[in-house]
Amino acid sequence: MFDFIKYKYFSISISWILIFAGFGVTYGVYGGFANSLDFNGGIRTTIDFQAEITREQLNSYFANRKIEAVLIQLDKDKNIWQIDTSLAVLDQYISERKQNNQVDGSAVQDFIASITKDFTLSGDDILSADQVGAIVGGELTETGISLILWTLVVMTAYLTFRFRFFRFAFGASFALLHDLFFTLAMIGAFQIKPSIPLIAAILTLLGYSINDTIVVFDRIRENSQDNPDVAMAPIINTSIFQTLGRTVNTSFATLISVVALLIGGAVELYDFAYVLLFGVIVGTYSSIFIAAPAMEMFDNFMRNRKSKQA
Repeated sequence: MFDFIKYKYFSISISWILIFAGFGVTYGVYGGFANSLDFNGGIRTTIDFQAEITREQLNSYFANRKIEAVLIQLDKDKNIWQIDTSLAVLDQYISERKQNNQVDGSAVQDFIASITKDFTLSGDDILSADQVGAIVGGELTETGISLILWTLVVMTAYLTFRFRFFRFAFGASFALLHDLFFTLAMIGAFQIKPSIPLIAAILTLLGYSINDTIVVFDRIRENSQDNPDVAMAPIINTSIFQTLGRTVNTSFATLISVVALLIGGAVELYDFAYVLLFGVIVGTYSSIFIAAPAMEMFDNFMRNRKSKQA
């Protein structure tokens, strides 16, 4: 039987090294998380191109002008597209054009004028052009952070009540924080644009991770009650081994659904699916190599503390 507890310091150390490396890339290489319209402000434009146009043509158009744009086809039977562009990226594009005396106006005006001219559109073809300010982005950021924090608090309280011992809640909460920081580090390192669906993906993977951890902890509690004189480490190893088949099968079945989104889903769901794919793998890993070892370390700490006081 594999000794999961034997390598607890190694597994926990490797995880947090990778987390710090991810945040190092995020802020050291890219200067922070990717810009997105939802969180950083930008321009959301809805355009009826009249003539048939493909996603590849639009991507090429914006890539040539060094403008990052999120494209959503609102009607597959018509050529109506929603184009989201970040203000930070668009302002840089506009400032470069101003230096070349190519523009004299606001970012929104010039952006609309450029598209209208380049695609031979009329004013009626621009169905809407709305600017999302940074204030809205700030509110979304606060809401997203508060949702995640409250999720962690409620889960910790539930686990303390569920298992009657705080050591189980500590191990599960430690694993949840590990999953959260690991996922955020990945989002930053790969410059995935923050969005509301991304927050939904993070909350989903936290729920998935805690569900898997509870299964392992239930077995640990049962085995410890049946063997009160046995040390915690062999009980944890036995419990993980007993639930390993269930854990792998559940994760594999979940991954099939997520991969289906990547293969046959809409392009707009790719970031959501990537985060879920990564989260399922990390959540499965943390329930085995992070949650149970953290619980055992906390249990040993409390036992040693009591023995010193006695």
